[in-house]
Amino acid sequence: MIRTMLFFISLIPLAIFPPQGTSQIKKIEGVFLGRVEDGYSFCGKTALGMEEIVVFDEILSVILEKYPLHEDKHIGENFIISFIENVRVWEDDIKETSTVIRLQKLAPGQHL
Repeated sequence: MIRTMLFFISLIPLAIFPPQGTSQIKKIEGVFLGRVEDGYSFCGKTALGMEEIVVFDEILSVILEKYPLHEDKHIGENFIISFIENVRVWEDDIKETSTVIRLQKLAPGQHL
């Protein structure tokens, strides 16, 4: 009985503060299109080979030191982009953000 009560007490924090989601590192190859209002825009290819515009909310500051994407000189360059997606739950609002954690510039003709 005490063990059962302890089990249910341990579940209370999960009911009050639901998990924020799990983060998994994903990779895509994409051409940098430029800075947009909501972040950094790349044209990437889906698993089915279709082109898709992807906007990343954040890029780690160490990456921006190496590749200052706020400057126009990197537009049109091809990169391998490693990123994580985070899902944040705030009361009735769910917000998904994506953060670039690694950026590797590809040489012309080089692919993922």
